[in-house]
Amino acid sequence: MAQIIAKKPVMVAILTLLFAGDFFRNALTVPVWAALVIVASMWSLVIVIINRVTWRALPIPLVALLGWWAITPVWSPYATTSLVMLLSVLLGVLFGLAITSAIPVDELVRQSALSLRLILFGSILFELSVALVGHPVYPVGFSETSATPIEMAWSRGLLFSAGRIQGLVGNANVLGMLGLVLLIIGLWRVYASRQWRTVSVLDAALAIAIIARTMSATVTVTLVALAVILGLTALARRNGLWWRIGLGGAVAVIGGAMVAAMSQWAAVVALLGKSPDLTHRFDIWSAVVDRIAEKPILGSGFVGWWPNWDQWFAIHAVDGIPMSQAHNVWLDIAMQSGLVGALLFAVTLIITLWNLWRKFAQSSVSVVAVPFLVLCSLTVQSLTESRLLHEWGFVSFITCAIIAERIRVGPIDKL
Repeated sequence: MAQIIAKKPVMVAILTLLFAGDFFRNALTVPVWAALVIVASMWSLVIVIINRVTWRALPIPLVALLGWWAITPVWSPYATTSLVMLLSVLLGVLFGLAITSAIPVDELVRQSALSLRLILFGSILFELSVALVGHPVYPVGFSETSATPIEMAWSRGLLFSAGRIQGLVGNANVLGMLGLVLLIIGLWRVYASRQWRTVSVLDAALAIAIIARTMSATVTVTLVALAVILGLTALARRNGLWWRIGLGGAVAVIGGAMVAAMSQWAAVVALLGKSPDLTHRFDIWSAVVDRIAEKPILGSGFVGWWPNWDQWFAIHAVDGIPMSQAHNVWLDIAMQSGLVGALLFAVTLIITLWNLWRKFAQSSVSVVAVPFLVLCSLTVQSLTESRLLHEWGFVSFITCAIIAERIRVGPIDKL
Protein backbone atom coordinates (compact mmCIF):
# COMPACT_ATOMS: atom_id res chain seq x y z
CA MET A 1 0.00 0.00 0.00
CA ALA A 2 2.75 2.45 0.95
CA GLN A 3 4.59 1.66 -2.29
CA ILE A 4 1.46 2.47 -4.29
CA ILE A 5 0.76 5.90 -2.79
CA ALA A 6 4.46 6.80 -2.75
CA LYS A 7 5.02 6.20 -6.45
CA LYS A 8 7.33 8.54 -8.31
CA PRO A 9 4.69 10.94 -9.79
CA VAL A 10 3.10 11.42 -6.36
CA MET A 11 6.42 12.05 -4.61
CA VAL A 12 7.60 14.46 -7.31
CA ALA A 13 4.32 16.36 -7.00
CA ILE A 14 4.75 16.61 -3.21
CA LEU A 15 8.35 17.80 -3.57
CA THR A 16 7.37 20.35 -6.23
CA LEU A 17 4.67 21.74 -3.93
CA LEU A 18 7.31 22.15 -1.21
CA PHE A 19 10.05 23.58 -3.43
CA ALA A 20 7.81 25.97 -5.37
CA GLY A 21 5.07 27.02 -2.98
CA ASP A 22 5.21 30.59 -4.30
CA PHE A 23 4.49 29.34 -7.82
CA PHE A 24 1.25 27.68 -6.74
CA ARG A 25 0.19 30.75 -4.75
CA ASN A 26 0.98 33.10 -7.65
CA ALA A 27 -0.52 30.95 -10.40
CA LEU A 28 -3.48 29.34 -8.62
CA THR A 29 -4.18 31.74 -5.72
CA VAL A 30 -3.67 31.10 -2.02
CA PRO A 31 -6.93 29.15 -1.45
CA VAL A 32 -6.05 26.63 -4.17
CA TRP A 33 -2.51 26.31 -2.79
CA ALA A 34 -3.97 25.71 0.68
CA ALA A 35 -6.21 22.98 -0.72
CA LEU A 36 -3.18 21.30 -2.31
CA VAL A 37 -1.32 21.49 1.02
CA ILE A 38 -4.27 19.80 2.74
CA VAL A 39 -4.23 16.99 0.17
CA ALA A 40 -0.44 16.61 0.55
CA SER A 41 -0.84 16.57 4.34
CA MET A 42 -3.43 13.78 4.10
CA TRP A 43 -0.98 11.83 1.94
CA SER A 44 1.75 12.36 4.52
CA LEU A 45 -0.51 11.22 7.36
CA VAL A 46 -1.44 8.04 5.49
CA ILE A 47 2.25 7.29 4.81
CA VAL A 48 3.16 7.82 8.46
CA ILE A 49 0.34 5.58 9.66
CA ILE A 50 1.04 2.80 7.17
CA ASN A 51 4.77 2.79 7.95
CA ARG A 52 4.06 3.04 11.70
CA VAL A 53 6.38 6.00 12.10
CA THR A 54 6.59 7.49 15.59
CA TRP A 55 8.17 10.55 17.15
CA ARG A 56 11.17 8.36 18.05
CA ALA A 57 12.38 8.87 14.47
CA LEU A 58 13.20 12.43 15.52
CA PRO A 59 16.42 13.24 17.42
CA ILE A 60 15.92 14.25 21.05
CA PRO A 61 17.30 17.83 20.57
CA LEU A 62 14.77 18.39 17.78
CA VAL A 63 11.93 17.07 19.97
CA ALA A 64 13.03 19.46 22.71
CA LEU A 65 13.11 22.37 20.23
CA LEU A 66 9.65 21.56 18.88
CA GLY A 67 8.33 21.15 22.42
CA TRP A 68 9.67 24.58 23.38
CA TRP A 69 8.11 26.20 20.33
CA ALA A 70 4.80 24.52 21.20
CA ILE A 71 4.59 26.14 24.65
CA THR A 72 5.60 29.67 23.61
CA PRO A 73 1.95 30.71 22.95
CA VAL A 74 1.40 30.49 26.73
CA TRP A 75 3.12 33.86 27.27
CA SER A 76 2.74 35.28 23.76
CA PRO A 77 1.05 38.66 23.19
CA TYR A 78 -0.36 37.09 19.99
CA ALA A 79 -1.21 33.65 21.44
CA THR A 80 -3.96 32.79 18.94
CA THR A 81 -1.77 33.69 15.97
CA SER A 82 1.10 31.64 17.38
CA LEU A 83 -1.16 28.60 17.86
CA VAL A 84 -2.41 28.89 14.28
CA MET A 85 1.10 29.28 12.87
CA LEU A 86 2.37 26.28 14.83
CA LEU A 87 0.22 24.23 12.50
CA SER A 88 2.82 24.87 9.78
CA VAL A 89 5.49 23.43 12.09
CA LEU A 90 3.38 20.32 12.65
CA LEU A 91 2.85 19.93 8.90
CA GLY A 92 6.58 20.38 8.25
CA VAL A 93 7.42 17.61 10.71
CA LEU A 94 4.69 15.43 9.19
CA PHE A 95 6.10 15.96 5.68
CA GLY A 96 9.62 15.16 6.88
CA LEU A 97 8.53 11.93 8.59
CA ALA A 98 6.49 10.85 5.57
CA ILE A 99 9.15 11.59 2.97
CA THR A 100 11.96 9.86 4.86
CA SER A 101 9.83 6.79 5.57
CA ALA A 102 8.31 6.50 2.08
CA ILE A 103 11.53 6.18 0.08
CA PRO A 104 15.28 5.70 0.78
CA VAL A 105 17.58 8.71 0.63
CA ASP A 106 19.09 7.83 -2.75
CA GLU A 107 15.61 7.72 -4.30
CA LEU A 108 14.72 10.98 -2.56
CA VAL A 109 17.76 12.59 -4.18
CA ARG A 110 16.75 11.33 -7.62
CA GLN A 111 13.17 12.51 -7.30
CA SER A 112 14.25 15.86 -5.88
CA ALA A 113 16.44 16.31 -8.96
CA LEU A 114 13.45 15.65 -11.21
CA SER A 115 11.29 18.11 -9.30
CA LEU A 116 13.97 20.82 -9.37
CA ARG A 117 14.62 20.16 -13.05
CA LEU A 118 10.96 20.82 -13.82
CA ILE A 119 10.92 24.01 -11.72
CA LEU A 120 14.13 25.47 -13.15
CA PHE A 121 13.45 24.59 -16.77
CA GLY A 122 9.88 25.80 -16.34
CA SER A 123 11.28 29.04 -14.92
CA ILE A 124 13.31 29.67 -18.06
CA LEU A 125 10.26 29.05 -20.26
CA PHE A 126 8.18 31.31 -18.02
CA GLU A 127 10.75 34.12 -18.10
CA LEU A 128 11.02 33.74 -21.87
CA SER A 129 7.28 34.11 -22.34
CA VAL A 130 7.11 37.17 -20.05
CA ALA A 131 10.07 38.78 -21.83
CA LEU A 132 8.33 38.26 -25.18
CA VAL A 133 5.15 39.85 -23.80
CA GLY A 134 7.26 42.86 -22.91
CA HIS A 135 5.89 43.91 -19.52
CA PRO A 136 5.91 42.59 -15.94
CA VAL A 137 3.45 39.89 -14.90
CA TYR A 138 1.74 39.93 -11.50
CA PRO A 139 0.25 37.05 -9.49
CA VAL A 140 -3.18 35.81 -10.53
CA GLY A 141 -5.86 37.86 -8.80
CA PHE A 142 -3.51 40.74 -8.03
CA SER A 143 -4.71 44.12 -9.30
CA GLU A 144 -1.73 46.29 -10.02
CA THR A 145 -1.88 50.05 -10.53
CA SER A 146 0.57 52.63 -11.77
CA ALA A 147 1.71 53.06 -8.17
CA THR A 148 2.31 49.34 -7.53
CA PRO A 149 5.98 48.69 -6.63
CA ILE A 150 7.77 46.58 -9.22
CA GLU A 151 8.92 44.37 -6.33
CA MET A 152 5.38 42.96 -6.23
CA ALA A 153 5.70 41.54 -9.76
CA TRP A 154 5.77 37.79 -10.25
CA SER A 155 8.19 38.29 -13.12
CA ARG A 156 9.68 41.51 -14.45
CA GLY A 157 10.47 40.06 -17.89
CA LEU A 158 14.22 40.62 -17.65
CA LEU A 159 15.46 37.49 -19.42
CA PHE A 160 16.84 39.47 -22.39
CA SER A 161 18.37 42.17 -20.18
CA ALA A 162 21.10 42.17 -17.56
CA GLY A 163 18.55 42.03 -14.74
CA ARG A 164 17.87 39.23 -12.29
CA ILE A 165 15.23 36.67 -13.26
CA GLN A 166 12.74 35.45 -10.67
CA GLY A 167 11.33 32.35 -12.34
CA LEU A 168 8.22 30.43 -11.39
CA VAL A 169 8.82 31.09 -7.69
CA GLY A 170 8.80 34.86 -8.21
CA ASN A 171 11.96 35.50 -6.20
CA ALA A 172 15.53 35.59 -7.51
CA ASN A 173 17.10 34.53 -4.22
CA VAL A 174 14.77 31.56 -3.82
CA LEU A 175 15.27 30.51 -7.44
CA GLY A 176 19.05 30.80 -7.06
CA MET A 177 19.03 28.59 -3.96
CA LEU A 178 16.94 25.96 -5.75
CA GLY A 179 19.52 26.10 -8.53
CA LEU A 180 22.26 25.51 -5.97
CA VAL A 181 20.48 22.42 -4.62
CA LEU A 182 20.19 20.98 -8.14
CA LEU A 183 23.85 21.81 -8.74
CA ILE A 184 24.82 19.86 -5.61
CA ILE A 185 22.77 16.87 -6.72
CA GLY A 186 24.01 16.95 -10.32
CA LEU A 187 27.69 17.23 -9.44
CA TRP A 188 27.44 14.59 -6.70
CA ARG A 189 25.74 12.11 -9.04
CA VAL A 190 28.48 12.59 -11.63
CA TYR A 191 31.21 12.26 -8.98
CA ALA A 192 29.67 9.28 -7.18
CA SER A 193 29.00 7.30 -10.34
CA ARG A 194 32.43 8.14 -11.82
CA GLN A 195 30.67 8.35 -15.17
CA TRP A 196 29.78 11.14 -17.59
CA ARG A 197 26.05 10.94 -16.94
CA THR A 198 24.26 13.11 -19.47
CA VAL A 199 21.21 13.91 -17.34
CA SER A 200 23.29 14.89 -14.31
CA VAL A 201 25.62 17.03 -16.42
CA LEU A 202 22.61 18.79 -17.96
CA ASP A 203 21.18 19.29 -14.48
CA ALA A 204 24.42 20.96 -13.39
CA ALA A 205 24.46 23.12 -16.54
CA LEU A 206 20.85 24.19 -15.99
CA ALA A 207 21.60 24.98 -12.35
CA ILE A 208 24.65 27.07 -13.27
CA ALA A 209 22.60 29.03 -15.83
CA ILE A 210 19.95 29.77 -13.21
CA ILE A 211 22.53 30.77 -10.58
CA ALA A 212 24.21 33.09 -13.08
CA ARG A 213 20.93 34.82 -14.02
CA THR A 214 19.59 35.18 -10.48
CA MET A 215 22.83 36.82 -9.34
CA SER A 216 22.18 36.05 -5.68
CA ALA A 217 24.94 37.25 -3.36
CA THR A 218 23.82 34.68 -0.79
CA VAL A 219 24.24 31.85 -3.29
CA THR A 220 27.67 33.17 -4.30
CA VAL A 221 28.85 33.24 -0.68
CA THR A 222 27.34 29.79 -0.13
CA LEU A 223 29.27 28.37 -3.09
CA VAL A 224 32.50 29.69 -1.58
CA ALA A 225 31.56 28.22 1.80
CA LEU A 226 30.82 24.82 0.25
CA ALA A 227 34.18 24.85 -1.52
CA VAL A 228 35.89 25.55 1.81
CA ILE A 229 33.92 22.77 3.55
CA LEU A 230 34.80 20.28 0.83
CA GLY A 231 38.47 21.25 1.00
CA LEU A 232 38.65 20.95 4.79
CA THR A 233 36.83 17.62 4.69
CA ALA A 234 39.30 16.30 2.11
CA LEU A 235 42.16 17.26 4.44
CA ALA A 236 40.39 15.72 7.44
CA ARG A 237 40.20 12.36 5.62
CA ARG A 238 44.01 12.21 5.44
CA ASN A 239 46.04 10.51 8.13
CA GLY A 240 49.40 11.68 9.41
CA LEU A 241 50.92 14.58 11.28
CA TRP A 242 51.62 16.75 8.26
CA TRP A 243 48.05 16.46 7.03
CA ARG A 244 46.82 17.50 10.48
CA ILE A 245 49.19 20.47 10.42
CA GLY A 246 47.90 21.33 6.96
CA LEU A 247 44.31 21.19 8.20
CA GLY A 248 45.13 23.49 11.13
CA GLY A 249 46.95 25.88 8.80
CA ALA A 250 44.00 25.93 6.41
CA VAL A 251 41.61 26.77 9.24
CA ALA A 252 43.92 29.58 10.38
CA VAL A 253 44.12 31.00 6.84
CA ILE A 254 40.35 30.89 6.48
CA GLY A 255 39.92 32.63 9.82
CA GLY A 256 42.38 35.32 8.77
CA ALA A 257 40.59 35.77 5.45
CA MET A 258 37.27 36.23 7.26
CA VAL A 259 38.77 38.87 9.55
CA ALA A 260 40.28 40.67 6.56
CA ALA A 261 36.94 40.55 4.74
CA MET A 262 35.16 42.08 7.73
CA SER A 263 37.73 44.87 7.92
CA GLN A 264 37.05 45.68 4.27
CA TRP A 265 33.29 45.16 4.51
CA ALA A 266 32.16 47.83 2.05
CA ALA A 267 34.57 46.67 -0.65
CA VAL A 268 33.68 42.99 -0.20
CA VAL A 269 29.92 43.47 -0.39
CA ALA A 270 30.37 45.80 -3.35
CA LEU A 271 31.98 42.89 -5.21
CA LEU A 272 28.81 40.94 -4.50
CA GLY A 273 26.67 43.75 -5.87
CA LYS A 274 25.32 44.70 -2.45
CA SER A 275 25.20 47.91 -0.43
CA PRO A 276 27.03 47.99 2.93
CA ASP A 277 23.71 47.48 4.75
CA LEU A 278 22.95 44.37 2.64
CA THR A 279 19.89 45.91 0.97
CA HIS A 280 18.27 47.38 4.09
CA ARG A 281 18.89 44.29 6.21
CA PHE A 282 20.69 46.26 8.91
CA ASP A 283 17.54 48.32 9.47
CA ILE A 284 15.39 45.16 9.61
CA TRP A 285 17.78 43.52 12.06
CA SER A 286 17.80 46.62 14.26
CA ALA A 287 14.00 46.58 14.45
CA VAL A 288 14.02 42.86 15.31
CA VAL A 289 16.67 43.33 17.99
CA ASP A 290 14.39 45.90 19.63
CA ARG A 291 11.64 43.26 19.77
CA ILE A 292 14.07 40.67 21.14
CA ALA A 293 14.92 43.05 23.98
CA GLU A 294 11.27 42.92 25.14
CA LYS A 295 11.45 39.18 25.97
CA PRO A 296 15.05 38.05 25.47
CA ILE A 297 14.91 34.74 27.35
CA LEU A 298 11.50 33.27 26.49
CA GLY A 299 10.67 35.08 23.27
CA SER A 300 7.29 36.43 22.19
CA GLY A 301 5.78 33.31 20.60
CA PHE A 302 6.85 31.14 17.68
CA VAL A 303 5.25 31.72 14.27
CA GLY A 304 7.91 30.94 11.63
CA TRP A 305 7.22 33.55 8.96
CA TRP A 306 5.53 36.78 9.98
CA PRO A 307 1.73 36.68 9.52
CA ASN A 308 0.70 39.98 7.94
CA TRP A 309 -2.77 39.86 9.49
CA ASP A 310 -1.35 40.40 13.01
CA GLN A 311 -0.37 43.99 13.75
CA TRP A 312 2.36 42.86 16.15
CA PHE A 313 4.37 41.87 13.09
CA ALA A 314 4.25 45.29 11.47
CA ILE A 315 7.89 45.43 12.49
CA HIS A 316 9.52 47.01 9.47
CA ALA A 317 8.79 47.98 5.87
CA VAL A 318 11.13 48.69 2.96
CA ASP A 319 9.89 51.13 0.32
CA GLY A 320 6.36 50.66 1.64
CA ILE A 321 6.50 46.86 1.46
CA PRO A 322 6.05 45.16 4.86
CA MET A 323 8.61 42.51 5.70
CA SER A 324 7.51 38.91 6.35
CA GLN A 325 10.77 37.72 7.92
CA ALA A 326 13.80 39.02 9.81
CA HIS A 327 16.12 37.98 6.97
CA ASN A 328 18.14 36.12 9.60
CA VAL A 329 17.04 32.80 11.10
CA TRP A 330 18.87 33.38 14.37
CA LEU A 331 17.29 36.76 15.01
CA ASP A 332 13.89 35.41 14.02
CA ILE A 333 14.16 32.46 16.41
CA ALA A 334 15.50 34.65 19.21
CA MET A 335 12.60 37.08 18.76
CA GLN A 336 9.97 34.36 18.59
CA SER A 337 11.29 31.76 21.06
CA GLY A 338 13.96 33.63 22.99
CA LEU A 339 17.54 32.73 23.73
CA VAL A 340 16.30 29.35 24.97
CA GLY A 341 14.83 28.58 21.55
CA ALA A 342 17.92 29.88 19.74
CA LEU A 343 20.14 27.64 21.87
CA LEU A 344 17.98 24.57 21.27
CA PHE A 345 17.96 25.30 17.54
CA ALA A 346 21.74 25.72 17.48
CA VAL A 347 22.27 22.43 19.33
CA THR A 348 19.91 20.59 16.96
CA LEU A 349 21.56 22.05 13.87
CA ILE A 350 25.12 21.39 15.07
CA ILE A 351 24.37 17.78 16.04
CA THR A 352 22.63 17.17 12.72
CA LEU A 353 25.51 18.63 10.72
CA TRP A 354 28.05 16.71 12.80
CA ASN A 355 26.39 13.32 12.25
CA LEU A 356 25.96 13.96 8.54
CA TRP A 357 29.55 15.19 8.23
CA ARG A 358 30.96 12.08 9.96
CA LYS A 359 29.28 9.86 7.40
CA PHE A 360 30.34 12.15 4.55
CA ALA A 361 33.92 12.26 5.81
CA GLN A 362 34.04 8.45 5.77
CA SER A 363 32.91 8.29 2.15
CA SER A 364 32.54 11.21 -0.24
CA VAL A 365 30.44 9.05 -2.59
CA SER A 366 27.86 8.32 0.12
CA VAL A 367 24.41 9.69 -0.66
CA VAL A 368 24.61 11.49 2.70
CA ALA A 369 26.78 14.03 0.87
CA VAL A 370 23.64 15.60 -0.61
CA PRO A 371 21.67 16.28 2.59
CA PHE A 372 24.89 17.38 4.31
CA LEU A 373 25.77 19.93 1.62
CA VAL A 374 22.17 21.10 1.29
CA LEU A 375 21.93 21.69 5.05
CA CYS A 376 25.29 23.51 4.97
CA SER A 377 23.84 25.73 2.24
CA LEU A 378 20.72 26.45 4.27
CA THR A 379 22.91 27.23 7.29
CA VAL A 380 24.85 29.85 5.33
CA GLN A 381 21.59 31.22 3.92
CA SER A 382 20.25 31.49 7.50
CA LEU A 383 22.49 34.53 8.03
CA THR A 384 20.61 36.67 5.48
CA GLU A 385 17.30 34.84 4.97
CA SER A 386 14.77 33.12 7.26
CA ARG A 387 13.68 30.55 4.66
CA LEU A 388 14.92 27.73 6.90
CA LEU A 389 11.85 28.27 9.07
CA HIS A 390 9.16 27.51 6.51
CA GLU A 391 8.22 25.40 3.48
CA TRP A 392 11.02 23.49 1.79
CA GLY A 393 13.70 24.98 4.02
CA PHE A 394 12.01 23.74 7.19
CA VAL A 395 11.07 20.35 5.71
CA SER A 396 14.70 19.95 4.57
CA PHE A 397 15.86 20.73 8.11
CA ILE A 398 13.50 18.07 9.53
CA THR A 399 14.46 15.56 6.84
CA CYS A 400 18.19 16.05 7.44
CA ALA A 401 17.69 15.72 11.20
CA ILE A 402 15.89 12.39 10.71
CA ILE A 403 18.59 11.10 8.37
CA ALA A 404 21.30 12.19 10.82
CA GLU A 405 19.50 10.39 13.64
CA ARG A 406 19.45 7.17 11.58
CA ILE A 407 23.19 7.53 11.12
CA ARG A 408 23.74 8.12 14.83
CA VAL A 409 21.86 4.99 15.91
CA GLY A 410 23.55 2.87 13.19
CA PRO A 411 25.07 0.77 11.89
CA ILE A 412 22.62 0.64 9.04
CA ASP A 413 23.02 -0.83 5.59
CA LYS A 414 20.68 1.45 3.75
CA LEU A 415 19.43 4.94 4.44
